[in-house]
Amino acid sequence: MIRPAVCADAAGIYTLICALEETRFPQEIFAWGLDTMLGSPSHILLVAEEQGNIVGLLHMRMEFQLHHCGKVAEILELIVSQEVRSKGIGAALLKAARAQAVQQHCIQFEVTSNRKREKAHCFYRREGLEQTHVKLTEALL
Repeated sequence: MIRPAVCADAAGIYTLICALEETRFPQEIFAWGLDTMLGSPSHILLVAEEQGNIVGLLHMRMEFQLHHCGKVAEILELIVSQEVRSKGIGAALLKAARAQAVQQHCIQFEVTSNRKREKAHCFYRREGLEQTHVKLTEALL
């Protein structure tokens, strides 16, 4: 079942994000950030739940961008638990996010994905997204 995330999902979301980034984030700061996003109309957090367990997460930010002269929906995180991958959960999360973006009058749907996540890139292409940009970054801390 795909549904909006709630505060009670924090532990499951934390586990998924730590798996995605292959690290353990400070729980207090993570909880503050999650709570802030759950209260923001510009952030959509959707979870996939199976038998009471959070097995997938999609976090999307929607904002007006000057260079598009319109509202853009950007997927910031999308992860499905290793144990349940290739069962359509990621596609269901993406479909639900697209519907939210259309409902919020977004003119573009986009995602940035780490270069090492080649399987994710194939997934996004299969789902109709195409590579149109290059992202450059610099660590500040």
